Amino acid sequence: MNTAGKWTSVLLASTLAIVTACSNENVGGAGAGKDGKVESPSTTPAGQKAKIEYFQMKSEMVDVVNELIKDFQSKNPNITVEQNNVPNPENVWTMRVSTDDAPAVFTHFPHNAVFQQMSKEGRVVDLTGGPLMTNVSPALADLSKIDGKNYLVPIAVATLGVHYNVDMFNELGLKIPQTYDELIATAEKIKAAGKTPFYFHDKDWNGIRQEVVSRMGLQIPDVQNFLDSVMKGKAHITDNAAFKPFAQKLYDLRKYSQKDALGTGYDDALREFANGKSAMWYTGIWAIQPIKKSNPNLKFSMFPMPAADAANTKVQVSVDTAIGIPTKGKNQAEAKKFIEYMSSKEVVQKYVDLSGYPAAINGVTNNNKEITSLSDLISAGKVYPTIERVWPPGVNGDVGKATQEMLATGDIDGYLKALDKIFYNKLNQ
Repeated sequence: MNTAGKWTSVLLASTLAIVTACSNENVGGAGAGKDGKVESPSTTPAGQKAKIEYFQMKSEMVDVVNELIKDFQSKNPNITVEQNNVPNPENVWTMRVSTDDAPAVFTHFPHNAVFQQMSKEGRVVDLTGGPLMTNVSPALADLSKIDGKNYLVPIAVATLGVHYNVDMFNELGLKIPQTYDELIATAEKIKAAGKTPFYFHDKDWNGIRQEVVSRMGLQIPDVQNFLDSVMKGKAHITDNAAFKPFAQKLYDLRKYSQKDALGTGYDDALREFANGKSAMWYTGIWAIQPIKKSNPNLKFSMFPMPAADAANTKVQVSVDTAIGIPTKGKNQAEAKKFIEYMSSKEVVQKYVDLSGYPAAINGVTNNNKEITSLSDLISAGKVYPTIERVWPPGVNGDVGKATQEMLATGDIDGYLKALDKIFYNKLNQ
């Protein structure tokens, strides 16, 4: 059986039981062609206001989006936009699109395996090279492609980095490490001063998985193509000599952690870092606003996880906010107009100022000083995609759990065998 189709079928079957009341309208059969050219301009009778549903997946941005919708409606009085944000949004989206009940416009993630499959099945409008992609950074447009096509307009991206305590660095006379060896040397100096270099939230396998994916993409050359060969049954993890030192670095970095990293969850690590209990914490930019809320007086910033050679330092990016149109959707002309508004430089500037995430749109200024070094790399195109975007569903969780076991036991060889079992021949199952 085709594995991608199997994943979609399994998810749909589980999703149908979740929420059927989340749909605001039944969606008709209006279609759109390549490049965002609308074949059925509107399904609203002449003289009536068009209504479009914006299915928006980020709960923390609901209030911000509502303000943007008000502004859009003031400029487009003949269009009403209703924002819809629900629990389990990815599952609900799959159910609705699969049952021809698609929202007129939606956010999703181009690295999501089910979204990729639904796009390949023709359920989402192909926007490649069209006017809606005009303002998108070329590097980020490329990273968002699915089989060479763009089905979503990227608005903002997420990345990870090392959060660091500015006052502690200044107190100890430390500079931002430019190489991985310098990072270890910095950790040694912090430890020698009687302070905790790193906090880790290793109780949460999801957080470990995020670290593994980002560092694997940075440290192992051409790892995506290699893992593709493993998943096709053409290679084994142990065939690649880079995996063992990679795993060893993961384990060895814990020498500079708090005493009970495996007993520390994400919320605990956030609170402790915010309270000045460690010099560094490696996690995503999504932690910035919660850190500020936890301790408004903490002076902190971020730097990228350094590569072995400073010239090779890049940041992993995944599209955090991206907007698309279903092939069978109502009022596609109005939906397109809304996307044009949401992807305009002025609106994206407001969006990223409030979200704290780097923009995927050219000409937008980074006003969040904590992410300056990351944004500079993104603007320079020094980025790499999250490699888990091509992994089948469930693999990333298995990787996180296997790594958690390795951090507990120190069994590097056993870890490599576990990874091989997770990946080997996966695409043929």
